[in-house]
Amino acid sequence: MSEYKMSQINVSKIKKAVEAEIPILITTYTLPHDMELYIREVITFYLKELHQEHMIEYIVYCVNELVTNAKKANTKRVYFQEKGLDLFNEEEYNEGMKKFKEDTLGNITHYLKLQKDAGLYIKLILHKKGNTIRIEIRNNSPLTVFEYKRMHDKIARSHEFGSVEEAFVHFIDETEGAGLGLIIMTLMLKKVGLSEESFQIASEGEETITRIELPLNKESEAQLNVASEEIAKSIDALPFFPENIASIHA
Repeated sequence: MSEYKMSQINVSKIKKAVEAEIPILITTYTLPHDMELYIREVITFYLKELHQEHMIEYIVYCVNELVTNAKKANTKRVYFQEKGLDLFNEEEYNEGMKKFKEDTLGNITHYLKLQKDAGLYIKLILHKKGNTIRIEIRNNSPLTVFEYKRMHDKIARSHEFGSVEEAFVHFIDETEGAGLGLIIMTLMLKKVGLSEESFQIASEGEETITRIELPLNKESEAQLNVASEEIAKSIDALPFFPENIASIHA
């Protein structure tokens, strides 16, 4: 795989999208390392354009956690199909999860190909509208009821910890890793002054959607240019990432 270069980011389109309050869409099917780096740079530049530099590291971590979870959900779907197990039957779900990690990590190329062939995607949407930045991660593997409950249990558990460091120590002491990423993500959002209401998980049709809503402070909002119809019309079709990225990861 070719070395990642920051020049792959279309700076002009990001600026226009911010000014015109038009959403940016990035779609991937296998989330390779190059795409993770690309997403990081887009988020970094996007938040800098909105004068929200203080949020960059936190939001990059949160988005990385969420897109990785979406990729895992898609892998889980094709794995269960291959094994002839019903993802929505809790007993079969628990049975399938016993060897899910071992089997998929040992043959990840195979399962990523199955995901791509099945059209299972991960979409990241960045949209500044008014005084809010909405970040959405969508994938077309719907959540099961018990997965949804477990995710909310982990979010509720984050109340037990006063800091990210405390959560790390707790999980290391318990030699337990399940759900740590989601707990840390919730604590990260609290560090930038967000409440639980700013993070939402939902299933809509065949899609699972995780959404973060970030309020812009007044000083930042005052520095932004007012959107115009001319700018909106000048932005051509999304998806937004460059041709060479699309050809590598389509």
